[in-house]
Amino acid sequence: MRRRARAGAAGFSLVELMIALVISAVVIAGALSLLTAQQQLYQRSSGERNLQDMARIALDQLSTDLRLAGYGIDPGFAFDFGPLANVSQDRLPSGQLASVAGYACANPVACRDSTAGPDEVVLHYRDPSFFHTLTAQATAGSITVNGPLVNPIQQGQLLEVVCYGGDMVWAYVTANAAVAATTTPAPVTIPLAAGNGNVFGAQNQYLTDTCFSPSTLPGGSAMAFKVDRLRYFIQSYDPTGAIVPWGTAGARPYLMLDQGLLDPSGAPLAQVIAPDVEDLQVAYLFPRSATPTAGATSGTALAAAPSGIDTGATCPVYSDPSTALSRSTHHPVNIGAVQVSIVIRTPGYDSRLNSQMDMMLPAEGNRPALLGPAGYRRQAYETTVATPNLDARASYFPAYSTSPTDQLDVGGG
Repeated sequence: MRRRARAGAAGFSLVELMIALVISAVVIAGALSLLTAQQQLYQRSSGERNLQDMARIALDQLSTDLRLAGYGIDPGFAFDFGPLANVSQDRLPSGQLASVAGYACANPVACRDSTAGPDEVVLHYRDPSFFHTLTAQATAGSITVNGPLVNPIQQGQLLEVVCYGGDMVWAYVTANAAVAATTTPAPVTIPLAAGNGNVFGAQNQYLTDTCFSPSTLPGGSAMAFKVDRLRYFIQSYDPTGAIVPWGTAGARPYLMLDQGLLDPSGAPLAQVIAPDVEDLQVAYLFPRSATPTAGATSGTALAAAPSGIDTGATCPVYSDPSTALSRSTHHPVNIGAVQVSIVIRTPGYDSRLNSQMDMMLPAEGNRPALLGPAGYRRQAYETTVATPNLDARASYFPAYSTSPTDQLDVGGG
């Protein structure tokens, strides 16, 4: 009886315990594997969402501004490819031609394109929400407009001053200092940067014409409009916030916007549009040309040439019909659409992504595939944006509200 009692009180055998441990280990390993897989799936889907979000932000911003290129201004100033002479400006005295100095560009066309890194694009259009009547005769050094000035004017802001009477001319000038916003209808004086010629943004000499003066006509006979300059480019920062060359290991790339404006200290202002935009490639479409695309051939740089951007071609004028030879060249005025490609990468570094395949930036535009920093997943996105304002066939005389409160230019372009 004592032996039966001891036998009845016996526990699991060693074999049974080992079997149980093995089963438990298998179950735990399976659960951990499932948890790890779910975590990786979450991280991957989160990265995918980030790629898509950044792509949407970047392409929406670029598309919106590219559609506006040339709105309300002479088409020859819509895109800036560096110094350019003999640009048609509809209202210059005696039919003179204007020129472009080139913003942040010393080497025409090549400054906007690269086959071994990001491109950049510079465009202009008139801000439809800003117009003011001149309240005093303009001078080469300043203009005085009616208040209130709802939004401040930054140093470096481009302005278009239009004369609706007399000689019916206009001039493009640049604000030389910041002007604070006001809340009263008192006149506001805007100092201008020095200028004396036909160069876009420095046509001060024309403001001495008597037509740039107040008038008893409804709305006045001379108006000032704001012209926005937008330069999109890629810039990389290291962990300390210092600007470093594109492709530097450990740096983070951003799509940046520079509007040519200066802060109170005189330093350039630039803003971040979207982080983790690693590359920007831009190509241009010329629908009436025998070679309709420029800047999209892999390994072939965009050049100042008839097959690239033809800076030597005759600038079309408003009266040229669509069938005119001047409309079939690669002059910047003939750009019918812009093809934009961007490469977005995941924001976080992943040490597992260290193969050569993981390092490849996909070929886009005229940039062939090339190696980039390891540790990131990448995705390319592309869109094509039409530029209808460059196809203008007549000079613009915008209608505008005479209300002192809505400050809205409701026509033109």
